[in-house]
Amino acid sequence: MSLRHVVLFRFAPKTTPDQVAALSEGLSGLPLKIAEIRAYRHGPDAGISATSWDYALIADFDSAEKFQAYRDHPDHVRVIREIIDPMAAERVSVQLTID
Repeated sequence: MSLRHVVLFRFAPKTTPDQVAALSEGLSGLPLKIAEIRAYRHGPDAGISATSWDYALIADFDSAEKFQAYRDHPDHVRVIREIIDPMAAERVSVQLTID
């Protein structure tokens, strides 16, 4: 069973462009460090709809176990604690099975 992990972020009002760049850089480094990731895409909202969230991440894994290894990986946890937590006002995620 393959799994897709989707995360959306709303930034705190005082989030700076440098913080968003640090988020992009931190997330971009994770596929190089976490072998369980099959596919990984992320980026800021395109600004087309006023109701959209600020940033999205989509990651694919070959199994729930591989997702859990990613979720608990120290490099992933570090990005959350050091980069995401200080800037995210809201975070929502879902994991769904994919073909």
